[in-house]
Amino acid sequence: MYQLINKIDSTKKQNYKIIERLNEIASPELYSKNQYLLDYGQRCHKIWYLKSGMVRRYYIHEGKEITLWLYAENEIFTEFQSFSRRMPSGVYIQACEDTEVVSISRSEYLSLRQNPEMWLFCILMIENVFLDIDQHLRNLQTKDARGKYEYLQEQAPEIIKRAKLGHIASMLGISQETLSRIRRG
Repeated sequence: MYQLINKIDSTKKQNYKIIERLNEIASPELYSKNQYLLDYGQRCHKIWYLKSGMVRRYYIHEGKEITLWLYAENEIFTEFQSFSRRMPSGVYIQACEDTEVVSISRSEYLSLRQNPEMWLFCILMIENVFLDIDQHLRNLQTKDARGKYEYLQEQAPEIIKRAKLGHIASMLGISQETLSRIRRG
């Protein structure tokens, strides 16, 4: 839980009430490689914190898997639209490796918001996720193929080392052949 608090609280002022409450409500979960945390059409009831392993969010368009993002250790993820609006998910969330996460259910998340101190924690958690998404989108939409790859190397070197080439290429919006040429130098 300390890693999660540190990720969210950039000032590193650890609030032990928050840590204690998170320890009470968080559920450790293990997923095998290729196992789904969330299936297409399923309602998302959780926010996850990735302790170890790798997870990808993707959808299928015209029979082709389109990777939205790959998550590695110490990242927070969910399917926001489904989680917030109680809609069926439009994406899959799948473990790319054997993966350990800690989850907070939607009902526990909503209960956290009843306490002002916890409400601030929830706001900061969601704010951090949205800031990351915004940064990734801007960088991946404004750069050429090499610039996208260099951005990913800088922001998520573990993804470059561990993810499948096809998943990386899809996430960057480039072909595997282009990605291979960029990697060769």
